[in-house]
Amino acid sequence: MQRLIAFFQPLWLALGLLTTLPMGRLIATPVSAADSGRSVLCYPVVGLLIGAVLASAAAALQGVDAVLGAGLVIALWVLMTGALHLDGLADCVDALFAGHGRADPARTLAVMKDPAAGPMAVVALVLLLALKSAALIALWPQLGPVLLVVPLIARAAATLLMATTRYRRREGLASALALNLSRRDAGVVAAIAVVLTLAFAGAACGLAVSLAALAVSLFWRGLWQRRIGGYTGDVVGALIELVEMAALVVVALGMAAWA
Repeated sequence: MQRLIAFFQPLWLALGLLTTLPMGRLIATPVSAADSGRSVLCYPVVGLLIGAVLASAAAALQGVDAVLGAGLVIALWVLMTGALHLDGLADCVDALFAGHGRADPARTLAVMKDPAAGPMAVVALVLLLALKSAALIALWPQLGPVLLVVPLIARAAATLLMATTRYRRREGLASALALNLSRRDAGVVAAIAVVLTLAFAGAACGLAVSLAALAVSLFWRGLWQRRIGGYTGDVVGALIELVEMAALVVVALGMAAWA
C-alpha cells in the first residue's frame, strides 16, 4: 500500500494544490523535486476529475430550473477549487492596471503579490462568474459533456504554459514545480488532453473547446511575456479561469448558431 501511495504522489500533490480535497495524509514529506515537476503533468487529470463531479452534479440537477441549477454548479465549482484560480485572476487584473498599463515588471510583480483586491479585480471576477453562469444556463439541457472536458482542457493549458514559459519569482508556490517540469512530457500530456476532449465532447464541441483554449493561452502568455517576461502562479490560476470561461461561452454561442 505504501508503494502504491508513493507511486501516486504527483497526483496527490496536484489534487492538494488545485482542489480543496484533504490530501495531507497521502502526501509524503519532504516532497521530492521530481514529484513536484511530475505533479504539473497531473493537472489535466485533476481537471477531468473536477469535470466528472460537475457533470454528475448537473445531471442530478436536470429537473431544477436552469438558472438555479447553473448557480449551484458554479458554487460547487468554486468550492472544489477553493477560489484559488479566482484569486489569481484578481491579482493579475490588479497588476495589469498598476502604473496605468506601463510595462514595469518590478511594480507589476509587487502589486500581484498584494493580497488586497482593487475595484477592477472585483469587476473582473463578477464578469467572469456572470459569463460562466450565463453559458451554463444556455447549455443546460446538453451540459454534461461540456462540463466534463472544460476543466480538463483548462488545466492542460496551464501545464503547457508552465512548461514553455519562464517562471518570474525566485520563490513562490510554483517555483519548485517550474524547475522540475519536462517540456516534452507536458506536450504529450496536452495532446492526450485534446484527444480526450474530442472523444468525450464530440468533434464539433471538442474542437471549439480546444481552439478557445489555444487562443486564450496564446493571448495570455504573450501578454505576460511583455509585462514581466514570464509567468507566476497567479498567471497560471487566471489562465485556468479564463480558458474555462472562454470555452463555455464559445460552445454556448456555437450551440445557439447550430440550433
